[in-house]
Amino acid sequence: MFIKINNNLKKLVKVMSNKRFIYFILIILATNISFNVFAQKSRTTKKAATTKITSEDQAQMLYETMLPSTEQIMIIDSIIADKNNFLNKIPLTKESGSVNSYNNFWKVSDQAQSYTYMNEFGNKVYFSKKDETGHLRLYTADKLNGKWNDIRRITDFDDEFTDINNPYMMSDGITLYFAGKSKDNLGGYDIYVTMYDADSARFYKPENIGLPYNSTENDYYCIINEFDSIGWLVTDRRQPEGKVCIYTFVPSTSRTIYDDVNMDDNKLKDLADIKSIQATWTDAKKLKDARNRLSKLIKRKTESENKNISFIVNDNTVYTSPTDFKSVANQKRFLQLCEMKQKIKDTELQLETYRKRYTTNKNKALGKEIRDIEYQLEKLHKYTQTLEKEIRNTENIAINEQ
Repeated sequence: MFIKINNNLKKLVKVMSNKRFIYFILIILATNISFNVFAQKSRTTKKAATTKITSEDQAQMLYETMLPSTEQIMIIDSIIADKNNFLNKIPLTKESGSVNSYNNFWKVSDQAQSYTYMNEFGNKVYFSKKDETGHLRLYTADKLNGKWNDIRRITDFDDEFTDINNPYMMSDGITLYFAGKSKDNLGGYDIYVTMYDADSARFYKPENIGLPYNSTENDYYCIINEFDSIGWLVTDRRQPEGKVCIYTFVPSTSRTIYDDVNMDDNKLKDLADIKSIQATWTDAKKLKDARNRLSKLIKRKTESENKNISFIVNDNTVYTSPTDFKSVANQKRFLQLCEMKQKIKDTELQLETYRKRYTTNKNKALGKEIRDIEYQLEKLHKYTQTLEKEIRNTENIAINEQ
């Protein structure tokens, strides 16, 4: 019995010795693996620490931060327009002031893509123009004795933006919207709002108005007609080169966000990016009322602009109102004719600007652009001449048939 036990003990000791060896090997391996993992983490951490955050990453982080605060707005309609000729698509009435291109307002041709806002009284203007460095800055001026005086640059928030454009002052004379470029933008131009403090004669620090007004592309204008409760957002998101989209929306007095906790993130992003205007039609009555207001607004503006027209039909007949035309078709044709003539004026100003630029920089691409614009102008002139002749002929026929 003793010998048997002794032999068993010897076998057990031998086994235990083998196990201790195995445990030792396992400890060595585990230590080595842990060291390698630690070393790998250290290298990764060091690499991450030295990696710079790109502007795209920063914009994406800002987008994710803004997403939960996306404002709930109803968009009535949208239209696509030329980037260089979209203002006439916004039926802004006199009581809301007027927006214009810098070149048209000041009767010059050297400030393409700069814009102005003039109040309803016609005695105060806000405008952007390039400074000595070529960047757009914001200015204001007052009209005294029929002349624009006291032109001054607004420097209250100047250093926060590389470029400032597209000003629009609300009818309260305090709330200013504008488009600005800065390192903290979602992308391109973002729309900001600031308030004027009369006591200190300064503007407060501007705030980015967030989603869905801003996007990763250029967002140029937020224009609000308080009297008719209609707003317009001008942006080039998802648009081809040279085009913008004008969204007509219903503004609200307070910011209301989407509070549906069960809303899918992708749906919220679609709303923030305005992927579908129908998705914003959550209140049928509100939509109908807004469309009625917009229709009346357009009619009122059209009547106001065309009450002093002059269209020669023949030696004995001159129309002074669109309602003078005998056919409804010609009333529409006449409005189209007015739009075409305005487009000709805008294009001629653009052509003059390019020609001046070409005299100092004879760039081949610019030369081709000038030839293309000249060709476009030639087509516009022929089209308006033909349209005007058709209107005149059909009106003379209608007059003779009476």
